[in-house]
Parts: sequence; structure tokens; C-alpha cells
Amino acid sequence: MLSRRNVFLLAIATGVAGAALLSACAASSPSAPSASASAAPLVVSGTVSYRERIALDPAAEVRVQLLDVSRMDAPSVVLAEQRIRADGRQPPFAYTLQVDAARIDPRMRYAVAARIVRGEQLLFINDTQYSVLTQGQGPSANLMLVRVTPTPPR
Repeated sequence: MLSRRNVFLLAIATGVAGAALLSACAASSPSAPSASASAAPLVVSGTVSYRERIALDPAAEVRVQLLDVSRMDAPSVVLAEQRIRADGRQPPFAYTLQVDAARIDPRMRYAVAARIVRGEQLLFINDTQYSVLTQGQGPSANLMLVRVTPTPPR
């Protein structure tokens, strides 16, 4: 049977152990990110080009998107987009996409995709995935697009 003194010492030891455990948990919890750290944008940049030696229509538009491609059973989520009017310029086209760093999860996968359109007509598109930001990939990608063969009218 425990004496009063032993019960008292046991209660004190339990209290000290509990306090130590709580302080250890509090010390190891991550501090809240500062407003400036969460507001800092990540920049993804590179170029868009194609191999064909043909002039691009001045009315064409280059569309570049940063996509969350993590889910295989769902459509990609667009995180950032840039549209570049050709206005007579020819490839390569430089792009810069900015996204809030808080929207990037290191466990997920991200890719850059591009297409060149004239109105609603698709002229060029990437047929290769260009991964960026996570899984050992950096913040830049130089995209090489392929020409889309127009479908004959029916």
C-alpha cells in the first residue's frame, strides 16, 4: 500500500512529466508562417517554341498554363496562366507564370502546358509533360510544341 508521502511524490512526478510533455509538443510544433512568407510568389519561366520552319500567323495567341497534375482521375487544376499575342513575332516566346507559394504542396506534381491557337483553331500543342517545382524538378521549362493536323471537313 502506498503511503501519503509516496502518493504525493507520484502526483508531483506525474505533473512534472505532463508539463515536460506539453512543453516539448509546443516547442516542436511549426510556427505560423509570416504574412510575407506566405505571400511570396513562386515564378515558373521558360520558352515556348516549335520545330516547323513556318511563320506564325500574326493573329495567333500562345497560352501557357501551370497545372496541378497530381490527380490521375480528375482534370488538372489551372494555377496560373499567361496569354501572349504573337503580333507578328516568331518563336521562341518567353513566358513567366507566378503562383502563391502557399498553393504548392511538395507532395503533389505540377506541370507547364502550352498551346498556340488562332481564334478557336488549335495550331500547336505540347505532347510531352513538362514537370516543374516538385519531385526534383526546378522552376523552369522550355516547351517544344508539335503541329496539330487539321481534321478534314465532313
